[in-house]
Amino acid sequence: MSHLLHTAIKDIQKDMYFGTEVLNRVSFLREDNEFIAKSIFHPSTRFIFFNRQQPLVYRDYGGTKLAILTNGNDQVNIDELTPGKHNKLGYIGNTQFFANGLIDKISNWESILTTWCEDNKNHAKNLRGEGKPVFLFMGLLDESIGLDLKSLKSETEAENCTEDQYLDHQGRYQGIAYYAVDVTRDYNLSDQLVELVNKSINEKEKTGKSPQENGIYYTHSRKHFLQFEHKDASLYSHGAMFFNWLKTNKFCPGCGHPTIPIHAGGKLVCTNEETLPPVDKSEPKFVCPVKKAPVSNVSFPRTDMAIISIITNRDRSKILLSLGKRHASAKMYSCTAGFMEPSETVEVATKREIWEETGVNCEEIQIVMTQPWPFPQNLMIGCIGVVDFNGKNELIHLDHDNELLDARWFDTEFVRKLVYSDEVDSNDDFNPEGIMIPIPESIAFTLIKLCVDEESNKHKL
Repeated sequence: MSHLLHTAIKDIQKDMYFGTEVLNRVSFLREDNEFIAKSIFHPSTRFIFFNRQQPLVYRDYGGTKLAILTNGNDQVNIDELTPGKHNKLGYIGNTQFFANGLIDKISNWESILTTWCEDNKNHAKNLRGEGKPVFLFMGLLDESIGLDLKSLKSETEAENCTEDQYLDHQGRYQGIAYYAVDVTRDYNLSDQLVELVNKSINEKEKTGKSPQENGIYYTHSRKHFLQFEHKDASLYSHGAMFFNWLKTNKFCPGCGHPTIPIHAGGKLVCTNEETLPPVDKSEPKFVCPVKKAPVSNVSFPRTDMAIISIITNRDRSKILLSLGKRHASAKMYSCTAGFMEPSETVEVATKREIWEETGVNCEEIQIVMTQPWPFPQNLMIGCIGVVDFNGKNELIHLDHDNELLDARWFDTEFVRKLVYSDEVDSNDDFNPEGIMIPIPESIAFTLIKLCVDEESNKHKL
């Protein structure tokens, strides 16, 4: 792998769509009830909201953004780069876009936080009962993620903000806490949040528009999910994947009793407390096979592993792309992909999927990068598969599992024109079939682009 390609991959890994590192998850603090209680009430804490895994959004200058609300009023805006400090987020005099705080503007918000905090601490069996929102501690925006804490300490820069501008726990964990909240079971709160966002926008813009006119709603559209800024995309992905896991695991697979999300949403526990009679004065064991297991993977968030591969030859002059049945009408040719199976390595799974779908034999697999894909909870493992042409390895056969409508070896120069459409002369009718490739936010596009760039030794990332 060339040095230029290696550098390009490192840059992509730092800013992968849906996978950009936005927060320090400090996952060990999920079990710290003192930290959770302090962070959930702190005025600077940010919240994003979901209803049936659909995030609350608003329209902003033609685009769609996550509605990120705070506990306190007029909290500092930390979404701006500190002047002269590359990649340093800091406060430079502006307040959060939504100036209205949840505690002040939603009458029962503090009560909701208090109830959840106690339920989470005590592992209450009705932790996610009817009418109760579900909370997920996502992490801290701190110095490890680029927050310039010094910029938040100046009182003269924040005349309207009388509270502490960031959380300080034990003098060791400092920053701004983020929570995701699932309001699916709290219809009243769901509606109140829409009204609060709408009121905040109208006050800011000095208008009297309705939520519909301001584009405020819980969106289900991939058009929006795939047009977020990278930070918003990663926050959305984080919350949506956790909440999908919680939604699909309401009951224990071992005994069928309800489960509840403890440790601030980071772990599930079965509510079945029934035990077996003790034997020889030993400690009684739970009847539930999940609760009595030494390690229970069903208790922790699940991610489904899928491999996705760009297939090419040794000198990168050819690229194999395939047309799935779902994308037939759009004529979108893409990479080969499929789920990993138990006891497979990434390399073995990639070779198997390539052969099963296209009939091509590929012996060299390079693992390149990964991307979270929140539809619903996948991790795409991106690979390059190198095929040595010998009259047999490269032959395409689509009759193994009939998953594809077409697969072809394309000249890399043709694929390059699909990637870099701005370089194509308007009179160049190079694509009479109207073939398309995946959107730039996808790992499939990134893999295709990397292969094209490596062939031409032009890395534009």
